[in-house]
Amino acid sequence: MISIKSTGTFTGAGVLTAIAASLCCITPVIALLAGSSSIAANFSWIEPARPYLIGLSVAVLAFAWYLKLKPVKTNDMDCNCETTKKASFLQSKTFLGIVTVFAILMMTFPLYAKVFYTKPKVQATLAVVDNKQQVKFTIQGMTCAGCEEHVNNELSKVNGVVAYKTSYATRSSLVTFDKSKVDVKTIETAINKTGYKVKSYDFMSANNTGVSFYEAPLVCHAAPSIGCGSKAKFLLVDLEKYNEAVEGAWLNKTGTVVAIKWNTKTEADKKTEIIKTVSSNHKIEITTLAQTEAADYAKTFPSSSEWFKGKEVDKLSKEEAGIIAQNTIASYKEKKLIKPSFEKQFQADIEKIYADLFLSISSYKDLTTEAYNKVENQIQQAGEKYVGKGKMPHVELCIASEESCEKDKSCSPGSGKPCCDKN
Repeated sequence: MISIKSTGTFTGAGVLTAIAASLCCITPVIALLAGSSSIAANFSWIEPARPYLIGLSVAVLAFAWYLKLKPVKTNDMDCNCETTKKASFLQSKTFLGIVTVFAILMMTFPLYAKVFYTKPKVQATLAVVDNKQQVKFTIQGMTCAGCEEHVNNELSKVNGVVAYKTSYATRSSLVTFDKSKVDVKTIETAINKTGYKVKSYDFMSANNTGVSFYEAPLVCHAAPSIGCGSKAKFLLVDLEKYNEAVEGAWLNKTGTVVAIKWNTKTEADKKTEIIKTVSSNHKIEITTLAQTEAADYAKTFPSSSEWFKGKEVDKLSKEEAGIIAQNTIASYKEKKLIKPSFEKQFQADIEKIYADLFLSISSYKDLTTEAYNKVENQIQQAGEKYVGKGKMPHVELCIASEESCEKDKSCSPGSGKPCCDKN
């Protein structure tokens, strides 16, 4: 037979599990009242077990009530000569009722945790901020609405922060600030003071929510002022294949920076994994851009004249073909190999030949010496239309300048991208 004492044991167990279920949300409040932010996220590891702890608490308290309310069976053999000992207050229904109400309050604590936080005040209105910048911080450790308020409370103390929207559901905080008064690192430090940790951050603008910027060596050797579309296209397309994590990938016109718009639910570890895999597959080093530089690029993104998304870099390939054709004709003019009256048409022919090459390949590896030899023959044949069959002299074509080749051995002779001799 289970004794009254056992009822008290189940009552205590129910309270403890209810408190444990909400420790992850109670500690931020304790931290606020105690003035010790470092303890805020100490119990965030409990959050995954919260549903199970709540279920256990309900089951234990229900069983305690069952023991308290079930009829007491009497036995004819029992002696009625003794008076039944009266239960103490700790073993009474009243106490069990108080404990049950307390347990319910603990289990539902995340629903009303906000009342313990004073509403933080922003320090300026967005309308008067000329140097406005937005950054989205990915934060580890937040588990309930109380965590949001704790982060917001710290952000409100940072001079220069003018607005913020923190969400434990997305594990993030979107912060708007005056970049003339505060930088990202200072804001990151303020968030970390809560005990939660900033895992990563992305610069934002009205058009680039969730975008990260990465340095990438994708400049054209033949046209150093623009990006190499034939090389960048396959890298960008591969990035976009991760459609569960990547919404889009862009190259800037100069070919120095790749911008990636991430799905809002993509974790920082997943982003790192994708970047590492694509970098390895294409043998191109993609590295996170310094925050000050990223902020500058965020101002122009995603302007169609400055950024090219996915296969749109074909436009850069066509522009590259035009620059190569122009340089080739200039070389012919210098050697007096073609009459001025034919220059423009011949240049158009060369441009088309190179554009067809760049747009037809299925991989950057297709730009081999053999492919360029074929182009050279096509140009020889095109030239014969203007100077007569068999009269077009053979001229070794070049794609990159000797100076470019010295900087990047990938375009050296024999690599598929022959160099121009400075002499």
